[in-house]
Amino acid sequence: MRLTMRTDYALRVLIYLSLERCGQGSGTIDEIADAYRISRSHLKKVVNELAHHGVLETARGRAGGVRLTRDPASISIGEIVRMVEKDFAVVECHDAAAEPDCAIAQVCNLKRVLRRAVDAFMFELDKATLADAVAAPSVVASILGIGAPGDGAQSASGQRRPIAVIPVDPSGP
Repeated sequence: MRLTMRTDYALRVLIYLSLERCGQGSGTIDEIADAYRISRSHLKKVVNELAHHGVLETARGRAGGVRLTRDPASISIGEIVRMVEKDFAVVECHDAAAEPDCAIAQVCNLKRVLRRAVDAFMFELDKATLADAVAAPSVVASILGIGAPGDGAQSASGQRRPIAVIPVDPSGP
């Protein structure tokens, strides 16, 4: 199963903001787009959708930005994927709105096997929370240029600048 770019961006926004909760608590679309080097226009649509579903709150103006409405530990990855993804039909015969163009559709068990696979995929995503998504939050925050208040992560002009990046052993713990 392949998730859409929209879901990828939604998860990136939420990860960024979950890291920001440790710092200033919010971010702007421009900051998030710059941190990930992704499209602002796509990000705006994703942020609006997440705000519509109540996962984010947005504020305009000088002190505006976006912020999580809940603790990252209470937001399941599965919840977000279901919220953003519109189609979980792995094959045509899973689409309830479409008439399958398959000679054996009425007697095929593959449909059930694939449905169980999608259900197992979502079950795993439901067990993971936004808080679980990042193994080393301080390292990820450093890479994205997010700093805690008072750590000197903002320049005199107010622009964010990356704080020191801590090397991570790719072989894992």
